[in-house]
Amino acid sequence: MQKTDNQQFTNRALVKWFLPYVLIASLQYDLTKNGLQYSSPFVLMAFRYLSVGIIFYFVGGRKVPIDRDTLLVAVFASTSTVLWAFGLKIVSPGDSAVLSYTMPLFSIPIAFIVIKERVLVRELVGALVGFSGVILYSISLSHGSLLIGALFTVLNAVFWAAYSAYYRKLKTREPIPMLTTQFLVGSIPMIIGSFLLPQLRVTTNFAIDVVYVIVFTGVIQYYLWNGLLRRGRVGRITTMAFAVPAMSILIDSIQTSTFPTTFEVLGAIVMFLGIFISSWYKGAPEKSVALTQKEKDPQGKGLLD
Repeated sequence: MQKTDNQQFTNRALVKWFLPYVLIASLQYDLTKNGLQYSSPFVLMAFRYLSVGIIFYFVGGRKVPIDRDTLLVAVFASTSTVLWAFGLKIVSPGDSAVLSYTMPLFSIPIAFIVIKERVLVRELVGALVGFSGVILYSISLSHGSLLIGALFTVLNAVFWAAYSAYYRKLKTREPIPMLTTQFLVGSIPMIIGSFLLPQLRVTTNFAIDVVYVIVFTGVIQYYLWNGLLRRGRVGRITTMAFAVPAMSILIDSIQTSTFPTTFEVLGAIVMFLGIFISSWYKGAPEKSVALTQKEKDPQGKGLLD
């Protein structure tokens, strides 16, 4: 559904896209970690990328755009995914969630370089405050995690930030064909890697994990994330995503029946404070820069709602 120039980026639209994203993203760490018990990172992500690419291919009108921009998006996304999966194989789900969300600190300068997005004071302050919450939370992390796993996860955050900023640059393009290219092209190195690390043990639990990884963290989560990036500034959206590791704290507490430590509670509070700072503003709400008549795709088709 197309929207007119007069329609604006509202809190209601943000809730419509952001809350489902937070819930799905918060659950992905435990379920993906479980899936990695039965397969290598390459095998699990090859299943994910190839399956999601095929789904988007048919949903998006069987279009696979191949050009420099879409290939760069695919490279950034697939590199981020592989690094994340290898890091998650080593570190705990909680470690992975917290370390992955160093991403906003990288996304703000990358967005400035790639798309010349002006750095707003509130977004920069919000990112720094939110990241300080990550640091507070990390004090109570298990120190048994290997350094290499943490390094993989932080590098994943760098490439995820680059992917987010570059996707924002291409916000006028049709989203689903771009996602088709991203997943189909991105599946190629993962399929090759699967022959190098062919670990796979098929069980009922693995099948459940794969379904979640494909349907929820693949199709739905990426569509929601890209929908958010088309509707708001990179700095604001990525900083608000600090809600994911904060939600992960709650999920871990419920699963383990343990109350969060003092540092975890303080870290979560500070993360949400960073979200509030980055998204707070006076005056009229921001217009949706992704859903205007002036920003149609080259064929003249409106972006999907």
